[in-house]
Amino acid sequence: MRNKQHIAKEIMQLIAIKASYNYFLGSESSLFEVENTTQVKQNLTTITQSLNALYAEYNEAVDCQLTVNGSSQQLPIVNQQLNMSAIMHFNADRRFTITE
Repeated sequence: MRNKQHIAKEIMQLIAIKASYNYFLGSESSLFEVENTTQVKQNLTTITQSLNALYAEYNEAVDCQLTVNGSSQQLPIVNQQLNMSAIMHFNADRRFTITE
């Protein structure tokens, strides 16, 4: 079994790739570049499948660690760390602005 930090890092990389694919698909150039758009859509489905497998593997690694340690307090901490990581990635992305 792989380390959960490595799995989380790979998940973050694939999420960034998926975001760039979605950005391309939302652009005007995707309307005119049909071959590239088709290839990007195929790659997007592959990445989505890989992400689902990695999410399952990550949850299995967390559950395994919980059974080894025997503490139920670690799961909320891991979720909180993932939420903070997602917030940091959102704040670092220049495409999004926060307005009130």
